[in-house]
Order: sequence, then C-alpha cells, then structure tokens
Amino acid sequence: MLNDNQDNEAVQSRNWHIVVFLAGVGLLFLVLIIRLYSLQFTHYEENLQRSENNRLRKVVLTAERGYIYDRNGNVLVRNRPSYQIALQAMSLPKKKEDRKVIFNRLLQIKDKDGELLFDSLSLDTAFQRINWIKTRPIRILEDATAEQVAIIEEHSSELPGVITQIESRREYPYGTLASHVLGYTSEISEEQLKQPEYENYSLGDRIGQKGLEQGYDQEFRGKNGLKLVEVNAAGREVGQVRGVETQAPITGLQLISTIDLRLQKVAEEAIPDSVKGALVAIDPRNGEILAMVSSPRLDPNIFSLKKRDRNKGWAQVALDSMRPLTNRAISGTYTPASVFKLVTAGAGLEYGVLSESKYYPKSCTGGYQYGARYQKCWGVHGNLNVVHALRLSCDVFFYQAGLDIDMARINEFGRRFGLGEKPLGVDIPGEKGGWLPDSTSFNAKNKRLGWRWARGLILNLAIGQGELVTPLQQAVLVGSIATNRGVYQPHFMKELRDENGTLVRRYEPKIIRSGRMKPETHRILMNALDSVVNHPGGTGKRGAVPGIRVGGKTGSGEWKKGEKTHAWFAAVAPLSDPQIAVAVILEAAGGGGAKAAPVARKVLMAYFGIEEEETKK
Repeated sequence: MLNDNQDNEAVQSRNWHIVVFLAGVGLLFLVLIIRLYSLQFTHYEENLQRSENNRLRKVVLTAERGYIYDRNGNVLVRNRPSYQIALQAMSLPKKKEDRKVIFNRLLQIKDKDGELLFDSLSLDTAFQRINWIKTRPIRILEDATAEQVAIIEEHSSELPGVITQIESRREYPYGTLASHVLGYTSEISEEQLKQPEYENYSLGDRIGQKGLEQGYDQEFRGKNGLKLVEVNAAGREVGQVRGVETQAPITGLQLISTIDLRLQKVAEEAIPDSVKGALVAIDPRNGEILAMVSSPRLDPNIFSLKKRDRNKGWAQVALDSMRPLTNRAISGTYTPASVFKLVTAGAGLEYGVLSESKYYPKSCTGGYQYGARYQKCWGVHGNLNVVHALRLSCDVFFYQAGLDIDMARINEFGRRFGLGEKPLGVDIPGEKGGWLPDSTSFNAKNKRLGWRWARGLILNLAIGQGELVTPLQQAVLVGSIATNRGVYQPHFMKELRDENGTLVRRYEPKIIRSGRMKPETHRILMNALDSVVNHPGGTGKRGAVPGIRVGGKTGSGEWKKGEKTHAWFAAVAPLSDPQIAVAVILEAAGGGGAKAAPVARKVLMAYFGIEEEETKK
C-alpha cells in the first residue's frame, strides 16, 4: 500500500513538471508571438524607418565657396579639390571593442615609404568626438594624397565606417599677395560657435577668418544641398536612391573687388618683407581701395593644408616677432608726423588765423623758445608763409601756428577728413580708429601716469607728434583734402555676382564725413601739396612722376628715443583732377622724403602707365 502511494506521488510529481514545462514552453511561444505581432504590426512603421535609415543615408552636399576677383576679372581666390579620410558615426560598429579593432587597424596602415598614415593622439581624439557628433563625418586625415586614398580603399573591407570625401579648400594663386586684404579660411572654433553671428554654423564648418573672407563669409558660403544614397553593410555608398530628387547646392556669391592686381603687385614689390610698413592706394572720388599692403606678409595657403603642416606654418607665423598677422594698413596706429601739418594749416586758414600772406615774427633759426623750453626744428628755414612752411616742413612755423589756432579748431578740421577715434568703416574686420588729443581725452588717457594737459603740448601736436592715425586714414585725408567733395567710405567690394554672372549687389559710394573747406583754403593747400613735390626745395621731390602733377606731404614720425623715425609720405595725383591717393609708412626707416616717397612714386607710375625707362630719358 505504501509503495502504491509512493508510485502515485511520483507520477503526480512527474505530471506536474510536465505541465510546468509545457506551460513554460507555451508562455515562451506566446511571448514570441506577441513580439512578432508587435514587430510586424504595432511597430511596423517605426521598424521600417529604422531599416531604411540603416540602408539609406542623407548626404549633405557642401556648397562651393564664391571666388574673389580683382576689378579687372583676375582671380585672386579660388577653390581646389581636397580628399578627406573621415569617420562616419552611423556606419561604425556599435560595440566599443569592435571600434577598438578599427582604431588599431588604422594605426597600422603605412604609406609606400613606410610612414604611418595616422598618429594615435589625433585618431583617439576623432574616435572620442564621434561619440557625441553623429550627424556628420569626423576628419582623421586632411588633404590626403591620391596614394593615401588608394591605400584606404584597399583596406575598405576591414574598415567599416571609414569613408573618403572630396571637399573644396581655398587656394590663393598669388601666395602672399594681398594676404591681409583677402584673409583665409579655417575650421570654426568652439568659441566662435558661441557667438550669435555663427548660430547657423556647426562644428567642422570652414569659415572666413580675417580680411574679405571673414567680412563677406555669409555671401561666400552659398547654400548646401542634399542627396539620399544607399549604403551597404559596411556603411559605404553603393548608389543613389532612384526616384528621389537631389537638392543641388547653390554656389556662394562671387566678389569683384576694387583691388587692381597689377597695382597691387607693384606695391608689394616696392616694400620688402624685411621692412615693417604699410601702403594704401585709394580712389578719393568714391572710396575704392586700389591696393593695400601690410609688411611683412603671410601666405594664407598654409591654412588650407593638412593639420600637421598647418600647425607648423601657424606656429611660425604666430611666433614671428615681426607680427605678420597684423594688418598695419588698418590696425597699425602711428603718429602722423608732418603729414598732420596739412590739418594744422587747413584749420588756420579755415578759421582766418593764417593766410597766404601771413609771416610770423619769429623766423626759423633752428628752434623755438616757449617759456623755459626750447623746441628744436629739423633745419634752419628763415621767415616763411604757410605754403613755404609746408614745402620745407618747418616745425617753428607750426609751433607758432598751433598756439594761435588752438587744438579744438585743429581737431575739428581733422575730423572733417576722417581723423579721430571712429574707424572709417572699411569692409574688412580689424580696423582701428585714431586719436586726436584734447585736454579731456589727454587727461583721461594719462591719468595713471599722473600727466596733465598743458598748453605747451600743442607745440608737438601741431606738427603731428602725439596724435594717432592709421595708414588708411592718411590716404583718405590727403585724397579728400585734394577733392574737397567729402570723405567717401573706403571699401573693397565693388560688386557681388552669382555663379552665372548675374549682378546681385553693387556697392554704392557713401560720404561719411563732410570733408569740405572754403575754396580759398582748398586753393592754398593744393598749392602747398604741389610745392612739396614739384618745387626743387620740396621735401617730397622724390615722389614726383614725369608728366603727372603729383602733390604730397612727407613726415618723419618719432616713436622711440635714439631710433630712426617712421618714414611717411602721403600723395595725390593728378592735382588738377585727383584720381588716386597713396599713403606709405615704413617703420624705423628714417626720413619720409628719402624712404617713403620713392615707394609711392612706383605705385603712381604704375597707375598712370609710366615705365621706369621713360623717366631716365
């Protein structure tokens, strides 16, 4: 009886286990059926979309950046094709260990010379960035050669998620020519992305830096396109999806600049790279800048090279004590020296303090006594009127004139012609204003030093030793004095056109300062400008051009005791119908008439089409 009970219990236990097992199997099948139903019906659209996303990929077609031309249609900036090896987040394996395998494979790839294509540091950085940048490829090798691309393609089956792209890079066919005007492009920085003007940009975008590249970046960028492509399991493109229209990119606008390539070349050759200096040539009738040089120059092509070469070139530029990154033409501020005597003279004539027939009782014997202070002149000039004083650049005459006129009037006249604290508004970034001291601004600027305004300061200020100007301001000053029609805003953009050549926008000349004076004041200043260059005793006679009536003013700016002065020369021609104004500064070069005037002369001769041989006949 006991055995029968035990057998029954064993059977019941076995049956119970079978029931539990069958129930478990049934439950498992039920779960599978529910999951299958969910995949096939409930989440069908979602899963289909995921599948399509794995098979299809949206590819952004980057728009070509617009070209830059000179005023005669010569290409100053263009694009060149550049191969990039990159990581595509969507095509890389999801597992960390699988990505590590690809990482190690890349590190082992060598070129034909046995050199590694990738370094571990930059590659590791790229793999880190791919974790949080999913929407665009991350470059791991920039500006790759055809050989390097071929090597990557040979290993393509082993490198899922590693792709080859072609993008355009900026090319500057004339190297350093007009480099400070043109600027360069580089990848946008994280700091720039935080600025409101870059809210529509993304990390990895190449943007304009400095010069016209930055000033007209929005116009150059164009509009990106889009296409839908099919990819294989390795994430490589196998073809475009049929029936889906590609949205073609729109090329950026082409900028026709005011620069004259021929004149720019002459200006660049006239100032060697071993000299710090600047030159500006401008049309005073409309503000068009014909040439602009800042020396020493830099080659903007270095910013379009691969990272290693770019970093090397950047280090050389950034550490150069000559500061080649600085555009001295618009951001270099200097004492205007004797060029400012035009302002002092103009103010005196305009306010009736000076006249063509006025001579000061104290003639120039080499200096001027003011109280206990004896202020020297650079020569002995005798008794002079305003025209003779400008021709010989006599300090003693202007010491006395400055005290008579007073700085308020002198500064007012200077501001009419573009001098002062406000920049002129040229259409490239980095322009600085100047400084016309008066008692208030002088005391504020020198408060820490404990210096206070004194009337004796006018002696220095009347001859341009104390104010601050840029070379661009000097060119605008002499040009607008000569025209007496107003100060036109200096600019580089002449026209913007689309890729088909259709005009989009034309620059309309704009007067930004009054730039006017009485006819008698204008006549006397023009006589003085003429006398400086064309009189045998004029300080600017080395700026004379045969057959063209050039007017000008020399200057020698003191900046450091015991050092040579900065050499200034500002000129305008022809005096009967001013078409071009040129300002030249050569730092620590000596006298303006001896050093800067010959540089301006070369530019003027090129502008008027006069060959050097003609001057020797």
